[in-house]
Amino acid sequence: MATATTPIFVKLQDQLTCRKCHNLYTNPKTLSCHHSFCQECIEGLATIPTFSVACPTCHQHTELPDHAGAAGLSLSTNVQEFKKIYNELSSGEVKCDNCSNAHPAVYCQECNRYLCNECVSTHNKWSPFSGHTVNKLSDVKAPTSPLDGEVELQIRNAFSAAEIRDQGERVKEEMMGFTQTLMAGIQEEFTRKLEELVQMRLQNHREGRNTSYLVWPRETASYHDHDDILFIKNSSKEFTISQHVGNVMSRVDLAQCRVKEIVTITHIPEDREVSFRLSIEVSDYEKSLLIVPTSSIFIGFKSQAASSPVIKARVISTDKPGVYQVICTPVIRGRHQVNVRVSDVSLQGTSLLIPFNPYSYLFRVTPARTIYDLDRPSGVAVHNDGRIIVSEYSPDLVSILSKEGKKLKSFGKGVNAISFSYNHGIAITKDGSILIADSNNHRIQKISMNGIPAASFPIGRSGTGVLEFKYPTGIAVSPIKNRVYIADSKNHRVQVLNSDLTFCRIFGRSGTSSGEFNAPLDIAIDSEGLVYVTDQYNHRVQKFNPDGVYMCQFGSEGSGSGQLKQPAGIAVDNAGLVYVTEYGNHCVSIFTSDGSFVRSFGEYGINEDQFKNPYVGICFDSDGYLYICDYYNSRIVVY
Repeated sequence: MATATTPIFVKLQDQLTCRKCHNLYTNPKTLSCHHSFCQECIEGLATIPTFSVACPTCHQHTELPDHAGAAGLSLSTNVQEFKKIYNELSSGEVKCDNCSNAHPAVYCQECNRYLCNECVSTHNKWSPFSGHTVNKLSDVKAPTSPLDGEVELQIRNAFSAAEIRDQGERVKEEMMGFTQTLMAGIQEEFTRKLEELVQMRLQNHREGRNTSYLVWPRETASYHDHDDILFIKNSSKEFTISQHVGNVMSRVDLAQCRVKEIVTITHIPEDREVSFRLSIEVSDYEKSLLIVPTSSIFIGFKSQAASSPVIKARVISTDKPGVYQVICTPVIRGRHQVNVRVSDVSLQGTSLLIPFNPYSYLFRVTPARTIYDLDRPSGVAVHNDGRIIVSEYSPDLVSILSKEGKKLKSFGKGVNAISFSYNHGIAITKDGSILIADSNNHRIQKISMNGIPAASFPIGRSGTGVLEFKYPTGIAVSPIKNRVYIADSKNHRVQVLNSDLTFCRIFGRSGTSSGEFNAPLDIAIDSEGLVYVTDQYNHRVQKFNPDGVYMCQFGSEGSGSGQLKQPAGIAVDNAGLVYVTEYGNHCVSIFTSDGSFVRSFGEYGINEDQFKNPYVGICFDSDGYLYICDYYNSRIVVY
């Protein structure tokens, strides 16, 4: 009988051992490269936000199935067959191959089958089998047991495939080593040619000739991730970099280059500066960036909203060709025009949002203005055209204000068949519609800016199932796939809807552990799609990836630096800073995206720099102004 010490059993165990945890497979799954690992090991390899896995053996990437993750991967037929054989070996018992009930007594060499005494009698009577050689198992010397013979027969083909695959892996590793060596040589040669070209262009410039500019294919900024790094596209033809690096551009062509949109910035607190990355797209070269010496680039900023001097910026090269680090010290926040010149040629510029900067206020944060004539505002959003949409809790209304804060119209109380009961959070969809958390009616409403309810709305009802809610409060629309995230407060969870407002997923449950909630109130989503949730009675903020996988948390109950008391509203600016209103501490606290405390401002009171229970309702407009619902003071304070 085969045992765990026989060579065939040991070899089989090796084929069923996970190369990540080095234990026998637990719920094995197979990647697209045909390597198998435990499901838990694969989940530990997943990267965010791409949700793909790099195989530990061959480093090939496999994209995980949407919503299912590693659990959605299949299992290869080879591994399935190995597991079946292994289980039979482990059980230590073999049955008749014909009836599968009795123990085998003989072995037919032609049929390669084990037969019991009853079945062998029938076998010998049939004319097609009557001439077969049948040996009693008691007379068989080799293999040493009937089970070993069966195992050798069953796994011969399977091991052949596995050995072929192992040979392929060895060849793949050799090819990877060769490729890395080749790429290192290409990079060294390319760098040398590039330096020669730059020196030649600078010499031409000094001699008064037309300046030449370098065109760099954007894909090479991450050359190790792409197969086509040796080519750029021009007039539908492909050319090697060694032939066409440094394509000469005329001044007319250069003027057609455009600065890419600037989405995010970074604060430099100690110097009160902001920093961001800038690149210049070349219009005639598909997916290409312009690369020039930083000394030839001039960048200036000017506020679009106020008369202010042009702010000059420092330009620093980065490790990515065609990408420049820009540092400046803004004197005013808001939308700025970015003007870029390369060797005195003006390019097509872009705009930059300088947000509210908590680092620049050493002593006191002063509001820019205050909006009155509201009744307990409990949700706010700002349309791209500047109009302000506000939930008013006590009168059960949604009001639309002008950019200056003048009330234009209100919806609710049966107007256009719209009614609310204790409405809270507000969000604006990609098509400009308004989503409202109709809290006490346990549903979500969608209306146009003109107050017309959308078809098939409202959605939801009281309950704990899919598309059922218990007092939903906060609502947010993600820039990733335009999904809608809803704080289902009294169900202690977050419901996620697709862009068409069909059900997508649920995450969270009642509790105090990571990923659990005690009355989540509001949701904010950053530019990468990461989700921040205020966990009111756990006195913390929790951070999740777009699929609701827990990442981290910050805050604890209290009134000290970095502590929170009944966090309510939440918003994220374009610098990645997280702003949290505290219902219990009557203030706003600011954190970095990883939860490091920056500062807080506000205290209990009715003055312009004080709050009285700020609740759900905090957001930024497109010019970087911060809107805060000061609930019991019945006003919105703008910073």
